[in-house]
Amino acid sequence: MANDLNALLRRAITKAAAPYTRVMKNNRRRERISSSRRERLYTRNSEMSVRSAAYKVMERAYMAASAQNTLPANARQIMYRARPLIQELTDKMWTNSSYFTQTLLPDFIKAHRELTSTWDVVYDARGHIEEPHTAKRVDLGTLAVRRYTNDWVTQIPSLTLDHVELGINTVGPGNRYKFALFIEKEGFDALLSRSTIKERYDMAVMSCKGMSVTAGRQLVESLSEEGVTILVAHDCDKSGFSICHTLHTDTRRFTFDSAPNVKCLGLRLDDARRMGLASESVSYRKRAYKDRLRECGATVEECDFIIGDRKKGTRIELNAMDSQQFIDWLELKFAEHGVTKVVPNQATLEAAYKRAILVMLANDAIGSVQSAWNENGHGVSIPDDLEQQVRIQVEGTELSWDAAIMKLLPLDPKPAQKKVKHKRAKPRK
Repeated sequence: MANDLNALLRRAITKAAAPYTRVMKNNRRRERISSSRRERLYTRNSEMSVRSAAYKVMERAYMAASAQNTLPANARQIMYRARPLIQELTDKMWTNSSYFTQTLLPDFIKAHRELTSTWDVVYDARGHIEEPHTAKRVDLGTLAVRRYTNDWVTQIPSLTLDHVELGINTVGPGNRYKFALFIEKEGFDALLSRSTIKERYDMAVMSCKGMSVTAGRQLVESLSEEGVTILVAHDCDKSGFSICHTLHTDTRRFTFDSAPNVKCLGLRLDDARRMGLASESVSYRKRAYKDRLRECGATVEECDFIIGDRKKGTRIELNAMDSQQFIDWLELKFAEHGVTKVVPNQATLEAAYKRAILVMLANDAIGSVQSAWNENGHGVSIPDDLEQQVRIQVEGTELSWDAAIMKLLPLDPKPAQKKVKHKRAKPRK
């Protein structure tokens, strides 16, 4: 009985003294830690949000990733620099890296325009390969890789000179295209290539998986400023209309400085019904609203069809068309929007005409040089240690082996002419 009473008294005293005991332990712990550690503990205990912590370290993370703002920094590089700094400030952390790269970082840049005005943040594609010296860049997608590997060629340099092409070089829309086709999904490249849509209509083609990225809207703005019309092909569904709307409307992440020239091709419900396309039901995780779809350009009938009872609706994909239907539909829409081929102004045409004459004369000259080479080219003297000389030229430099060959040529590399034997004249008697 006495033992039970003593146990009860001990538990009661321990419970009553618990707050005091915790305070004393905390005091002793605070005496053992440094002032900087104490600051971090205080910050962590203050339940700092991930956003607040990210904003606090973002500049340090960017500077670390960009070599003190001397090099471009990929968004994921910045994320990896920021993460340990954020972990010092809060126990919370994002579950998906895209929350940092697509939300926190863009929001910070937008909120601190002056601070970030000189930042060079790169949002990279999902993988690519880039060759040395050729500037050939290939995205790592199934079709792109297939085309790339099918085009591989390794050959001994030919001793037959190619004729000069007219070579009117352009980059961008100037003198090349006035319309661009934007398709909300990928996978139509092979069909568009086979149908020669781009060449027959002088049409640039761009595509995007899902919602348009910021870089896509920047391109739309730049193209519009150059007088290019962007024609958008999208599914007849909630996402399709939203994608088209986003492509020419200000958003949290991107604001247009000039009016984008974007036209919606559809797929519209009337087109789908006229072609007898198959539809499919769709369930919405969140309630869908018709007024939002109306803002994106859908008709009342399309809203009723797509939204349904707000939990379940209907959609029709571009893929519901077969290949010929898709091409026929595109060409019909191109006609409706006045798509025409590009013909430059008179001054450009005159310059091209003169260049064509120059190219014709150059090809005649190449023919003469080729004939002389075919007759005397065997007389060229080639260094016995050519491989060693090339290796010396390229090792530790940015030169490619073929550029090194050009540097090794003699000042007068003409092949030796064949000696012509002349008969000696007979002396007169």
